[in-house]
Amino acid sequence: MADDSRARLFSGAMFGFFQTLFMAFAMLIPTMYFSSLNISIAMFAFLLSIGDVFSFILKPVLGHLTDKHGERKYMMIAGVISFVCLFLIGQTSDLLAITSLKIIGGVASALMFVTIIIYSLRKVKDNPDKKVGTYGGLSNLGWIAGLLIPGFFIDTFGIQPAFYLIFAVGVIWVLLMFRFAKKYDGHASAKPSFSYMKKIPAYIIFKTMDIAMFSAFVFFFARYALQTLGLSRSTVSLIVVAEVVLFALSNLVIGRISNRKLRRYWVPACIAFHLLAATTMVMANSLPMYYLAAMLIGIAGGFIDVWMYSRISETFAVEEKGKVIGTMGWSNDLATIVGAQVPLIFITLGLGTFTALYVFPLVMAVTYIAAKATKHI
Repeated sequence: MADDSRARLFSGAMFGFFQTLFMAFAMLIPTMYFSSLNISIAMFAFLLSIGDVFSFILKPVLGHLTDKHGERKYMMIAGVISFVCLFLIGQTSDLLAITSLKIIGGVASALMFVTIIIYSLRKVKDNPDKKVGTYGGLSNLGWIAGLLIPGFFIDTFGIQPAFYLIFAVGVIWVLLMFRFAKKYDGHASAKPSFSYMKKIPAYIIFKTMDIAMFSAFVFFFARYALQTLGLSRSTVSLIVVAEVVLFALSNLVIGRISNRKLRRYWVPACIAFHLLAATTMVMANSLPMYYLAAMLIGIAGGFIDVWMYSRISETFAVEEKGKVIGTMGWSNDLATIVGAQVPLIFITLGLGTFTALYVFPLVMAVTYIAAKATKHI
């Protein structure tokens, strides 16, 4: 059991590295491509979030299926669909075709993301903080490569070759999963139970707001930096990479110092860092301030990840972690939608793009106070 848990943790971190790399590709390369098409801000926000609307309902179902049948085949199928759809987006300028590919590829990528987490953490149980932090730190290194490569690659070779890079890396990713993914026989009952749902609403809200902060920053800072500030794509990539470097490092560091007693401070710490990031971004008038805001957002994410997945590892049985983590995947879908739409509302109302960043930590704070008062965390 211990050897299998360790093998899953580190092979899962490798798969997660490629997954986060592709998630970064999917955020930046289409964003830069859509900007070159001169589409409206409303259509821009729509294309960023449409796939997540359709993946929302499927995640708990997929989670239950992994409890019954294991994760291996689902990871490989979703991996192929996600990178092929992302590649095909770059082969057309037709909005209907792009929307269809965003839906299919977005669903596959979203399902892939939660399946890799289920695979990696299924057998983690006792003293989970260090293991959770190790997985989070290693897997999220993919964000660094995925956010750094597009800006330099596109500045050098242009936008179209970037989609061929996606295809080549995608093939390598799926072959690695075929070779190294461990099997899980599955032990879940035939009839899924939804009793676990009452235990996780606060988790979903915390993680939704945390990722929405990241998504809003990446989506709208990239657009603002390119179109208003006139920064190069490579500079934009470096600023976002600073965020992800701190996110990966905070997972590793917090995972090593965390324990059940210290964990109670991690959600307030996450909220505080996000509030500092929002304030920095609203006041930003120079390049170093954009870097600082990005780094504060990255640090905040490490606190919430270690807190959340450590509690899940301790609280839920091995045979039900699929449906729990699968349902937790709603956070990613909701975050992409919220992260795209809340700044759009603020822009429409003339309140400023980055003032919207305050919404996310304030919702976390209200949820934390309510959950503490009702003893749900």
